[in-house]
Amino acid sequence: MKFTAIQVCLVLIVATAAVGARATGRNDGGRSQKVERIISADPSVTVSICVTSGSISVHGWDKNEVSARGSDAAQIELRQKDGTAQSGRAMKVEVFVVDKSDGERNKNNCQASSELELFVPRAASVHVQTRDGDINIADIAVAVAGTQNGDISIERVSRAVEVGSVGGNVSIRDSTGRASVTTVGGGIEVVNLRPSAAADGFEAVSVSGDLNLQGVNHSQFNARTVTGDVHLTGPLAAGGRYGFKTMSGDITLTLPGDSSFNLSAKVARDGEIISDFPLTLTPNAAPPSAPAPAALVVSSIPPSSLAPAPPATPEASPVIVKVAPRMSKVIVTTPVTVATHTLRRVNAVCGAGDASIQVASFSGNLHLVKN
Repeated sequence: MKFTAIQVCLVLIVATAAVGARATGRNDGGRSQKVERIISADPSVTVSICVTSGSISVHGWDKNEVSARGSDAAQIELRQKDGTAQSGRAMKVEVFVVDKSDGERNKNNCQASSELELFVPRAASVHVQTRDGDINIADIAVAVAGTQNGDISIERVSRAVEVGSVGGNVSIRDSTGRASVTTVGGGIEVVNLRPSAAADGFEAVSVSGDLNLQGVNHSQFNARTVTGDVHLTGPLAAGGRYGFKTMSGDITLTLPGDSSFNLSAKVARDGEIISDFPLTLTPNAAPPSAPAPAALVVSSIPPSSLAPAPPATPEASPVIVKVAPRMSKVIVTTPVTVATHTLRRVNAVCGAGDASIQVASFSGNLHLVKN
């Protein structure tokens, strides 16, 4: 009977310890204990986190809470900043990570290392920074993220994306709102990105990476790279203004066959402009300026005002058109190759010119491909 009582006490002790572990941490099969902190938060809470190394994952969920989980090598603290909402929930939350061996001295300068997983309300704005590590963000309202040596993946963000990586790639998928993406040595891939407001713009900049953009539906569009190529696939927005610039990369625009646009293209050296679309060359009047990244102005032309597509033209062999510096209007058939031995700028129109495309490539080629 005495032995049975001891057994019962041991069971109660183990059960009590297990309850405490669920409140503050997790144990994944005994291999790596997870430290967890939870704080009540407003649905539109702003959450920020900064670590020196380690991958960070952020997930939106339906709870009005911020949950932070980290490796057992770190201590996590959730700090409420700038008061609370009327509901008593936190409006701003800072996630602090402290290496156990470092105590308090590195709590405020992003020097701790940890693999982190955050769960935040779906309407939250999240600011993430790490030096060495990947960042994955999904199902929130606003994503602001930066890493030096890591990839960034963004999915299903509903209002705004602002991300940058020095040595990694950036991927954005199935999101809405304004977007700004910057890389130095990595590529940029964007698939299915739509504006959520009339003033939303899109900008992608890379030094040596390629830009692969598919289904980007913003009316204000800028894509720039130094040595990489730019590929855009998808329809042009009615009244949209598109700016492309490279130093030595090629620019390829794959557009629907009924696309209508004004083209102002500047190429140098031995670059070519190759078009599957029928172009009407126009005199070298001053072209419309490319959209400035900060000035997000959208044309008032509604989609219903699109002019009907021009009639199909018969297939023809490529035609090389050499244009003198002072040229009169020339009508050419598709496909077209404009040689730039005597030309630095080409102004042309396709159809009614519903969108504006401005291109500058100093040693690359421009391809207008009919999809």
